[in-house]
Amino acid sequence: EFYKLSNAGFYMAPSTEDRFHIVAENGFEGDLSADAFGITACLYAYSNLSFSGILGFADACAQQFHQLRAYALEHAEAGAILAAID
Repeated sequence: EFYKLSNAGFYMAPSTEDRFHIVAENGFEGDLSADAFGITACLYAYSNLSFSGILGFADACAQQFHQLRAYALEHAEAGAILAAID
């Protein structure tokens, strides 16, 4: 599923009721809903792509990261999402 946010951000998430077990490079390990998993995966991708060095693209990815992070702060699983990406 694709989700457009009111702040011009967007993210993708699997369309399932299943939970996803995450093991992140930063030491986080836990289970996330499909929505929280999608947010986490997109934040991780936006962050990495923001360091691409491609003029314009890197800035767009950084902007998407901040828009989605602002949305994620209001999510029911905000603590787990932030733990997985920080």
